[in-house]
Amino acid sequence: MKGFRQRLDTVVIGAGVLGLATTDALRRRGVDVVCFDGRTPGQGQSGGRTRSFRHRHDDPRLVRMAADSLALWRRWEERSGRVLIGPEGTAYAGMSEADAEGLRIHDVRHEWVEPEKVTTVFGPLAPVSGPLLVDPTSGAIRTRSTIKALQGWVGDRIRRQDVHGVTIPDDGEGVELHTEDAIYRARHVVICAGTETPRLAAGVGLEIPLDQALHTRPHYRVREGYQATPIPCWVDRSGEFGETVYGSLIGGTDEFVVGLIGQGVDVDMNDGLPPGTEMESHVRRLTEYVERAMPGLVPEPVGIRVCVMTKLPGGSDAFGVWNVPGVTATTGHNLFKMAPLLGELLADSALNGRPSDELRDITASALVAG
Repeated sequence: MKGFRQRLDTVVIGAGVLGLATTDALRRRGVDVVCFDGRTPGQGQSGGRTRSFRHRHDDPRLVRMAADSLALWRRWEERSGRVLIGPEGTAYAGMSEADAEGLRIHDVRHEWVEPEKVTTVFGPLAPVSGPLLVDPTSGAIRTRSTIKALQGWVGDRIRRQDVHGVTIPDDGEGVELHTEDAIYRARHVVICAGTETPRLAAGVGLEIPLDQALHTRPHYRVREGYQATPIPCWVDRSGEFGETVYGSLIGGTDEFVVGLIGQGVDVDMNDGLPPGTEMESHVRRLTEYVERAMPGLVPEPVGIRVCVMTKLPGGSDAFGVWNVPGVTATTGHNLFKMAPLLGELLADSALNGRPSDELRDITASALVAG
């Protein structure tokens, strides 16, 4: 029968930043790779206009991985001729010397700025009582430019088809994929499908404990007079202004995105309740925070993005890579910044048939409740 069990070598499921990065890494290794996604590339969890690249993590291993990833981001910039990570840097409030331990261990450049000098690094900020930790080589990721560059490199390797299921066939020959147009057999499949990863991975016996929730990120206009110098990405864990938040400039605009961090700031998608009222409450809390903490921003949202957040038990920085013969699956949270490095590591996993020991260790940590 025409189109029945077409043969492929390597398949990547998902054309978000991780799937595209993996496809590109495999292509550069000379692998015959196809990337399946029924949507326009970059329209799932990779959608939106900005992400922040930062080095600081609670786990020092992730600090090193972020530093390795930044070196690969710079290669992407050279290949594409585009700025993909801006020069803004990141400023942190409410941090101690212990919070900078990973930066120190891995020789990542950082500095402390005393309260009387904070406006030199964050002009729109209100006076604060403690020092800021500054990571000057981080910045806002230009997501649309990144996806566009990856699409150009991957080219015709993308097939606009949804994958409905992945299974290990009874005859043990490769991995079977069911799409809307055909049934395929592949030597190896890499699943980078975001919210769909647990469902697809379950078809080959992998259990991934991924929670999903809705998250609100309003953005605010930067006032005139505060736009002359880059405004850093922002993480405020101090509670000094009533909320703990993160923020990032939208590259090439005068808009600054702010979101809540901490417990109870995402809307559970599994409780069956409508999210509207809770979302409005989050926007109101963030607007009140901006009014108190950032006099350089106009405290009135000019836009709002509601996105799906995926989290493993290990917390907001946790990600994992799972494997059975013929299949590698990955998911987690806050992974855009690691995409260049993870693309290389996932490509190696597809070629070697198993993830590296480092990725296995990271995965084990991700399954422990933080």
